Amino acid sequence: MSLQKLFEDGFLKKIPASKERAEKSLLVSQRYLAEAEKTFEAECFEMAIFAAYASAFHAARAILFSDGIGERSHFAIVDYLKEKHKALGVENINSFDFYRQLRHSVAYGLDTAVGEEDAKEAIKFSKGFLKTVKAYLKL
Repeated sequence: MSLQKLFEDGFLKKIPASKERAEKSLLVSQRYLAEAEKTFEAECFEMAIFAAYASAFHAARAILFSDGIGERSHFAIVDYLKEKHKALGVENINSFDFYRQLRHSVAYGLDTAVGEEDAKEAIKFSKGFLKTVKAYLKL
């Protein structure tokens, strides 16, 4: 969806840019990453995927806060990053979108099964994504 349409439909909105909110979002991302690792160790692989995605989501939100953008939908973040932050890399943005969709399938689907390897890969991605976003924002 175009950014213009996302703004028109209220999925994105302009807010005051805030380094402080970006930094707080990165801290939340770190907390969720720690939770993902704990739940992985407890062999709660679905919960590990939820927490790993939440970590990536809050890392991505830090970018929006830095830009002065608020969101009302997870998919809008993906479209925003694809349009405004190509320097993050196509692979990072596409992986973020993949884990967004996987989390959605696990939460709402009736047939989505995930295991240890899925959770391990989700955590690996989220850890790398958080590191990339911190460097990208120089925070």
